[in-house]
Amino acid sequence: MDQQQSGTIGFREVDRDGNHVPAELQDMEPAGTGRSRPAPNPFIVVLWLLAAGLIPGGTSVLLNGPMAVGPSSSGGVPLAYLVFTFAPQVLLAGFATLIFLLFWHAWHWQRRRG
Repeated sequence: MDQQQSGTIGFREVDRDGNHVPAELQDMEPAGTGRSRPAPNPFIVVLWLLAAGLIPGGTSVLLNGPMAVGPSSSGGVPLAYLVFTFAPQVLLAGFATLIFLLFWHAWHWQRRRG
């Protein structure tokens, strides 16, 4: 195989079919890449929305919930009792998701800058 060496390490650019790319075209962006930024990850968007719903939802339940909530004497557990019981865990999950997303974005920002 005859390869043209470019530079001291002997590397040459090829396209996806294996054809040699001329030196004047190597620094140009491929056609059709009009986007300056990549599309956002849909899973990260859903996590941001989830955190945005869990934090105010858990806070509002804790602040507006009845203070004297407990199981009723009839043996059934009222829905207000269940919601009020799980509100601190919902709030914690929202803040944990928020902290995770901030670390995730910082990690990706650091990778792009370095």
